[in-house]
Amino acid sequence: MTLRHLMLAALAAAGLAACGGGGGAGDDTAAAASDEREVALATEKLSATAARPGSCISSTRAGFTLCRVSAADGGTVALGDEAALRIPPAALSVDALVLLRNVRFFLPQAGANQLPRSDAYSTAFIPLGRQGAQLMSAATIELLARDVPVHPQLGEIARTTLRGWERLPANFFRAADRKVLALTTQTHETYRVMFRSLQTTSGPAVARGLDVFLNETFGNEAFFGGVLGLNTVLNGVKPVDAVALGAQVDLAKVPAPIVAAMLDNSPAGLDAKMAALADPATTRALIKAGAVVGVKGVYADPASDQLTSVGITCALCHQNVKPTVFKLKDATGQPVDVALPIGPLSVDGKPNATMDAGKILSFTPGAQSLGVAGVLAGWGPNRFDIRALNAFEDGAINPTDTPPLWNFVDLEAQGYPFGWDGLFVGQNALASQAEAVYHIVMGGKGAFGTANGALPPALRVTPPAALLARLAAAASPPDQILITKDKLLDVQAWMRSLTSPAPGAFDAARAEAGWRLFNGKGACAGCHTTPELSGTKAGPFIANLTAVPASGDLAGGIKVPSLRGVAHSAPYFHDDSAADLPAAVRRVAAVLSSLGVVTLTAAEQEQLVEYLKSL
Repeated sequence: MTLRHLMLAALAAAGLAACGGGGGAGDDTAAAASDEREVALATEKLSATAARPGSCISSTRAGFTLCRVSAADGGTVALGDEAALRIPPAALSVDALVLLRNVRFFLPQAGANQLPRSDAYSTAFIPLGRQGAQLMSAATIELLARDVPVHPQLGEIARTTLRGWERLPANFFRAADRKVLALTTQTHETYRVMFRSLQTTSGPAVARGLDVFLNETFGNEAFFGGVLGLNTVLNGVKPVDAVALGAQVDLAKVPAPIVAAMLDNSPAGLDAKMAALADPATTRALIKAGAVVGVKGVYADPASDQLTSVGITCALCHQNVKPTVFKLKDATGQPVDVALPIGPLSVDGKPNATMDAGKILSFTPGAQSLGVAGVLAGWGPNRFDIRALNAFEDGAINPTDTPPLWNFVDLEAQGYPFGWDGLFVGQNALASQAEAVYHIVMGGKGAFGTANGALPPALRVTPPAALLARLAAAASPPDQILITKDKLLDVQAWMRSLTSPAPGAFDAARAEAGWRLFNGKGACAGCHTTPELSGTKAGPFIANLTAVPASGDLAGGIKVPSLRGVAHSAPYFHDDSAADLPAAVRRVAAVLSSLGVVTLTAAEQEQLVEYLKSL
């Protein structure tokens, strides 16, 4: 046997060992030996100097294709329609024989969240000279899936490791022909299509956590009612104005007379309906019924609809309803169909992007007496400055986007940091962040960051002494603390139960081109490094991606967010400065160009947009 045959045999043995080989049944061992002999014969033929680049030998019985590939020109090695390895020009370090084969023996078991949806295929690169063959840039491995993944499943390619199967970081599912594509720079590897489901938690804690999320104020009535006087504003606000500021109404809790009035489309009914939408008494009735999402009224007189205080829950900014179309009147008095935010709850993790909390708070007596009404009114919809009017105050005006709540199980496993500044990391990071928000940001009764806190703060950095002193000053007396560990862990369980929605419509061909750009020329994968296309607690943290650089405590940089489900979470960036995906891509492209990293054409930016829609 020639030196090349010995090399191939050694590589095959190493591949079998990596797949848990050795100790198989006698028939399997004999069949594997027969396959190796057939590969060796093909190697002999294609090694001959007369063999031309692009020449291939295939065996259906042994399940392999061996091709002679030119380093300069690249080439494709295909095994029927089931598998292909596409090597771009100049990717190979030297001319080589490239083997793609079906692996039928000694494969590791799939993991707990992996469903094998193809045969396994291995690659081997056999140099034609003394230098070893390497992939200097990525090749594409392309495998046929047996069927189409159903959301929340994802079609991905995984490779073997000593512990089983590990998904590749850059995957694309081409639905038209059920092909899964991934990028690899490995010359000797075994691959397989695995369907992975976005992970979620389940159990009684999830339902309890949703109840906390929707209904718990943790005593923040003392702040929103007592300090700001929000109740005085809500007592006089018209429903039409409340809707314009982002209020959502849970149809299941709307009083029956109001439902009947909204469904009465007679001429008299339309007049009564328009009058009700302009009457603050309607707003008060909805709040007292608990129908206004995230608003909890307090009444000194149970028989009165006049609020004497009010509390706010997380649902105000993070929860939507499914709109209902009602017959109303337009400006000319003609009947017109209008979708209003009155309907069943949409518990899907999407934020209430229409909620202008700052504008609402700017009307309060407390905000006006403190001289901050103008600042609050300038925050804009879907933004809240968590460092305003509390112990986190940093002296900067930094309202930040209300982010979606989804895919946290997978993100946690990849070291994802929570909060726009990526401050919360590690065990129970979501619960720790919730404690900080409920206590410091929303004014609930708690003791975040102190010995009496519900949880040890799960922070990426040690807080400075000045901040610790402010947290201690803000802490509620121990006998008044309402924010508890159990409720925080429940709300964390609920947040971990949500996954991003299935992708909507996108142009498949341009999305595939965008996938290649994202993981190649576009340099996007340099920051979005994980399989969920996010950064990690190790960074990077970027302060100057937006037109107005982050300031105050955010000047240290903004985390790299996950892009899974990004098409459903407009507007974009921490400051909501990009209204849609094209605007977001244009901004990133402009920054990359200004830094001399890459210049992307308009067509390439459109391809990236379509790829983002596919996630």
